Amino acid sequence: MVTFAAVIAVHTISQTSDPGNVAANALLTPLHFTRSMFFFLTGFVLVYTYRGRTLEPGRFLLRRLTLVGVPYLVWTVLYFGLQQVDAPPLTLPDAVKTLWDDLYRGIGWYQLYFLLVSMQFYVLFPLVMRLLHLARRHHAAVLGVSLAVQLMVTATLTYAPAPTADSWLGDLWANQGTLVISYQFYLVAGCLAAYHFEAFQAWIDEHRGLVVTTVLATLAFSEAWYFTEIERGVPPWQATSVLGPEMVPWFGAVVLGLYLLGSWWSRRTPAGSAGDRLVAAASTRSFGVFLVHPAFIWLFNWIDDGWLPAHLWPFAATLAAYAFAVGGSLLFVEVVIRSPLSKVLIGRERLALKASTVSIPIASQT
Repeated sequence: MVTFAAVIAVHTISQTSDPGNVAANALLTPLHFTRSMFFFLTGFVLVYTYRGRTLEPGRFLLRRLTLVGVPYLVWTVLYFGLQQVDAPPLTLPDAVKTLWDDLYRGIGWYQLYFLLVSMQFYVLFPLVMRLLHLARRHHAAVLGVSLAVQLMVTATLTYAPAPTADSWLGDLWANQGTLVISYQFYLVAGCLAAYHFEAFQAWIDEHRGLVVTTVLATLAFSEAWYFTEIERGVPPWQATSVLGPEMVPWFGAVVLGLYLLGSWWSRRTPAGSAGDRLVAAASTRSFGVFLVHPAFIWLFNWIDDGWLPAHLWPFAATLAAYAFAVGGSLLFVEVVIRSPLSKVLIGRERLALKASTVSIPIASQT
């Protein structure tokens, strides 16, 4: 729930604030942890699910790619249609080319990259699981190498000169945000944490103070880096780096912090309690909210030619857009999840009109 609240906040702030607003981008800087958390959970849930089971690659890929691939295709087309509102009409060849680019590059809308990267990882997962077994005595080294690769890749993407645009390397460079290599450390870390779940959980429990201290220290470092970049004359929108190597410590620390928070909540929330039911309901609906909330942010900015953001104080506009996006998305998902379109639109089995909810982490479905 925390991660999904944060991702909606990221998109709301970025879509309702001036890119040159120093304060808004200072808030965005730490909130970009959502990517690392999503991919950590994806790796964690998959390995936790299959570490004691036989993995049949064909069945696994068919199920996972269907659950994510169908909504990905549908929402890419829907957002393509949204892009055409108030835009000059496209010729048929241009429309086909644009839609194809949206599909294969994961740029139909700004949140759809997650689905494309997840599908890339699903294709690799049977091999990843086999390699985890083969290298089970060297997992510390695997994690270290993965971290080194992450730092190298992000440093290259951030600070190296961009290659020629019409080269194959230039094409990869242009799609850096939708490639699994850009997030591999968080996926690997999630896989290893689940593979050694008991030891990982024990370490978290025994080092609560260290985890909290690390979260606070890396948060301070990420903000200090941001303001240092501002002082150097870097534009605020560029200083709030998503794939910068300097953000890796914060992204890693906040994953541990949120895992600690989740463990604390789980142990103190009795099964069947109001809190437990709330988390269960949120988990079931989270993927749908993730998919649709940008449409409501767009709608907030579009209504009456942007009357709302134009007539509200910027911070108030951001808060209003956030509430509008959350409320509209929940209402949309509540209707869809009880309709025949549930699996197509939000990758979830249809709920009966008065069905109770079951807690299903998003990563276990995506």
